[in-house]
Amino acid sequence: MSFPAANSWSGGYPIREPYPPAWHGFQSPAHLRLICALMGVAWDVGADTPLSILEVGCGTGHTAQVLAASNPLWQVLGLDYNPAHVAEARSMVAEAGLANARFIDADLAALTDAEVDAMPEFDLVTVHGVWSWVGDPVREGVLRLLRRRLKPGGLVVMGYNALPGASGALGLARLVRWSMLTAGSSAEGVAEASRRVNELIAAEPAHLPSSSWRRLLTDQLKDARLGYLLHEFETEHWRPCFHADVAAALATARCDYLGSATIDENFPQMSLSPAQRALWEAAPDAAGRELMFDLCVPRAFRRDVFVRGRRAAAGDARVDRLWLASATHSQAKPLLHAQAGEAELPPAIVASVLAALAERPHTVGELCQLPGCAQVTPGEMAALFVGARRAVPLWHEPGRGGSEQAAASARRFNAVVARRLAPHGSGAGQLGLAVPALGGGLTATPLELATAHLASVRWQSQPLPLPGQPRQPPDVDWLVQRLLPAGLPPPEEVLVGLRQALANLLRERWPVWQALRVLGD
Repeated sequence: MSFPAANSWSGGYPIREPYPPAWHGFQSPAHLRLICALMGVAWDVGADTPLSILEVGCGTGHTAQVLAASNPLWQVLGLDYNPAHVAEARSMVAEAGLANARFIDADLAALTDAEVDAMPEFDLVTVHGVWSWVGDPVREGVLRLLRRRLKPGGLVVMGYNALPGASGALGLARLVRWSMLTAGSSAEGVAEASRRVNELIAAEPAHLPSSSWRRLLTDQLKDARLGYLLHEFETEHWRPCFHADVAAALATARCDYLGSATIDENFPQMSLSPAQRALWEAAPDAAGRELMFDLCVPRAFRRDVFVRGRRAAAGDARVDRLWLASATHSQAKPLLHAQAGEAELPPAIVASVLAALAERPHTVGELCQLPGCAQVTPGEMAALFVGARRAVPLWHEPGRGGSEQAAASARRFNAVVARRLAPHGSGAGQLGLAVPALGGGLTATPLELATAHLASVRWQSQPLPLPGQPRQPPDVDWLVQRLLPAGLPPPEEVLVGLRQALANLLRERWPVWQALRVLGD
């Protein structure tokens, strides 16, 4: 495949391969409501609030679709520059019957004020993986949209490559883009880039430090998705940014920085050493603290949350009332995934909290009253267990997991995703099961999506169990027969691996799916 001409409509953006679909749970209203509560900021949304949500740079629309499928009260709009992405997104929502999700192919640099004003006002705008990859006219288009269509009190999520963490990849990005531009096809370009990077590493360069980008092109290349690699490296506009500069740009839309959607980053004690924290505390202002944080933590991506009109609210009291549910019944030790690395949760609280969540959802306040948890604040409790991916915030209180309309919408959408995306395996990226109780999605691998769909179909065809008796998970061999493609049987080691993976999946995820009513009533 030849490279697009410089004067084509692509405008310097990668269009040769679609960006892989992915679910980003930090963009969900339930997660953001938790962040607002943690940071003591009012966001007046409830379970029955008919939110209007915009995703800028939606790709093929998976995150927007999960949100729409989980709550028919919401109106979700996705914008993307690539019409192939929008065509795929529209095809998905048509097949799933999602009347509350719309997708528009648009160049934000070229939209007129009248076109912008024809859009509704938005409670939430997400701009994930866009700002660092676009030119100034598109950035100005994003800001113009926020100035004119973000509601007072509305939220903005900005996900971007941050300086100074991304500075070590500037030379690498130029080298890789050069390799891709001179190749005959996308796959050849990635292979050539990988070869050059490995040769350069062997020559011990002075200015090619270890980074996620370097690892992506070396030991992890086999797991990388082609569309993702092209998006990362092929655009001619890539520019990582300092937080202060992004905050200054958002200030032109009268938006104030609220906190990070990456939950542990709102707790410096979880990410900074004592010496680093002392420097962080000594910084002259909020911008200085953010710069000090970015200088100290080994990450190059920020997920900033801004609010248009910051209003204070009692933080701990709001966190107390929020509901958490179990995300997995894994027997592995819970690890907090913080910027400083992985750390085990305090043993004194782990047994109490995980046992309680395995039994039923609890409010954060209830969890703080459990044995061994007296010294844990509500904010720390939520940050520890959500940050360790052992709990997820609920949008609805237990027993109010959305209407039957929402449940039917989620089941239809999950069935479409299982048919269209799960068969692509790791190439489909991190997917999401639409779950009305969450007001969003539950992170799922392709195998989990396919298994949940099969189990849901089987569930709906069986008689209801007696009161108080839970439904039993499907038999592993039954699942294997339906998951394997027709034709020659796979090698025995493949069958053994699949059976083990399904057994682990049913043990860890089936109770969660039942508790969250993923499979129906």
